[in-house]
Amino acid sequence: MLKKIIKFGITGGLGTITNLLLFFVFADTLHINPTIVSFFCFLIACTQNYCINHLWTFRFENKDVPLSFKLWGKFILGSLVGFAINLSMLTVLLNIYQSWPLKVIPQGIGILAGMIFNFIFSNFFIFKKEKSNESEN
Repeated sequence: MLKKIIKFGITGGLGTITNLLLFFVFADTLHINPTIVSFFCFLIACTQNYCINHLWTFRFENKDVPLSFKLWGKFILGSLVGFAINLSMLTVLLNIYQSWPLKVIPQGIGILAGMIFNFIFSNFFIFKKEKSNESEN
């Protein structure tokens, strides 16, 4: 389980880097609405995380299951709760302290807050190990 948590953390870290780089470019540099930018960054990073989690983090649980739009959709839907946590944290932090030197800082804090839920949801609902029929025989 520890190895899986570490892999999930690395995958999430890569997704976080993708999210924060895109957020920085579009919200801090081009001054596009942070809420809108956050949503599109979420979709891109979440898609990246789904692919890496499927092919690496939870590989043994899914060795016979191909990447699919159905599983990707479940992953996105489940990750929306993590995104809601992220967006709530971003909004609260931006409202409390409106003069952040970079808006990417509260975005990063929000991402960390949503990560715990995302691991639990992914581990127990999206990439859960299927019980084999062999044990029933």
